[in-house]
Amino acid sequence: MMEGRTVRLHPVKMLLDLITLVKTNIIFIFFLYVIHFGTDNKVWIALQYLFAVFILIAIVYIIFDWCFYRYTVKDEAIHIISGVIKKSERVIYLNKIQNIQRRTTVIHKLFNISSITMETGESGDNGSIALPAVSRKEADWLETIASTEYMDVLDEAAEDNIEYTVEKTNDRQIHFIASKKDVLKASFTSFSFFALIPVVFSIYSNVEDVFPVTNKMGDWFSSIMRYWWMIAILLFLFTIAAVAYGVISTYWRYGKYQILSDSNRIYIRKGLVDEVAFSILKEKVQAIEVIQSPLKRILKLAEVKLVSAGETGEEDLKTNSLYPFLPIEKAYEIVHELLPEYKIHSKMTSLPKNALAARLLRPSYLWIISLIALCIFKPSLWYASFAVLLFVYLLRTLDFVNSRYIVKDEYIQMKTGSFQTALFLTKRNKVIEIEVGQSRWQKRFGLATIDIVNRSKPIVHTEISDIPYEAAAGFYYWYRMRTKEIRIDKQ
Repeated sequence: MMEGRTVRLHPVKMLLDLITLVKTNIIFIFFLYVIHFGTDNKVWIALQYLFAVFILIAIVYIIFDWCFYRYTVKDEAIHIISGVIKKSERVIYLNKIQNIQRRTTVIHKLFNISSITMETGESGDNGSIALPAVSRKEADWLETIASTEYMDVLDEAAEDNIEYTVEKTNDRQIHFIASKKDVLKASFTSFSFFALIPVVFSIYSNVEDVFPVTNKMGDWFSSIMRYWWMIAILLFLFTIAAVAYGVISTYWRYGKYQILSDSNRIYIRKGLVDEVAFSILKEKVQAIEVIQSPLKRILKLAEVKLVSAGETGEEDLKTNSLYPFLPIEKAYEIVHELLPEYKIHSKMTSLPKNALAARLLRPSYLWIISLIALCIFKPSLWYASFAVLLFVYLLRTLDFVNSRYIVKDEYIQMKTGSFQTALFLTKRNKVIEIEVGQSRWQKRFGLATIDIVNRSKPIVHTEISDIPYEAAAGFYYWYRMRTKEIRIDKQ
């Protein structure tokens, strides 16, 4: 039996909540207290007082929320007590935790703390535990007891002087560390330098809202456009700034990128200043997805994603990707090192030739709609709709050429896509639902579609269309064999 003690979050949690409060209401603060500062209008003065009362109540709530939020690790579970007005208690068992994400921002570093989120893969209140401000020592301990086989805590000391002893099963093996060359390649491959364009327009629009500069900018731009050498200098400076912005932003995001593993978990770390770490139980990996954009296919790069039952944190911090710019051969090698039972096969079964005929002869609703729209609004350009039809045929042909599949032992591997391709590999016992369908059109050609569902957030659907009906039927019977592999977890 494992016993702990009741702990509050670090007081910096209140500062983080206050910063979030200000960021959420920054527009109202700027509008009420900057634009209308010193106003004599009674309506604006009343709104200023009302908003000040709202902020004061929110600050008081933040303080009480921190005071009433406590957690205890005992009985091999985390017990969380929270609630300002209504008290609630949640119990999350450690053996249910699948994904762990840690984030250390600049503010966290100043106070030697960290944020840790643990995902169980369940829905509702028991789906995750978010502790936005705990000491690094506490975060290390929580991650360790949720990541490895552990012993009971040996001693229970005072709150400010506690020593935790956890027995780790083994050391972590490093599989990949992003070098400066890798990050530089990533900055160009991801076209991150184009991100400067919306940033410039955003700054310009915000400045324009406060200080009208359109007329001055127009005159300045007109004077520059008169001379070709000034245009060349301006384009050169903007190119240098864009490349620098792309390299810096990419290095900021992917600097110190590492992929590690032990016998139980896979660990991913990234971030130069804003550090993010993610770990997932190997046995909880539902599938592997290898994605290649057109440029990555040319450069023989790929992004490998781990499909897991739990979420992977905030949308802009998703870390379930094994570095988005890995050389394709290196990506396959790392996958095999991390998950030896998963083997990506290079030789797969292509779609039959009648599948191409079925796709090209299938009516295109997009072309029909464009043709009708042109006939109504621009009858003289009705023939332009055939450009849409050609594009549709191009996409269908490319998808036919790229589509492949293979079912081997308890694994199924599928590849689809036109310009961007996605290779999907999963095990039979990780598939929670399948569907074998055949439309009337496919029935004429003896084809079918298979759709597999894996547990994730949200649920992951993967399908491949226009495979032979016999292969689809064989896939159905292949899936029925999973009853021999299902293992039920007991509480």
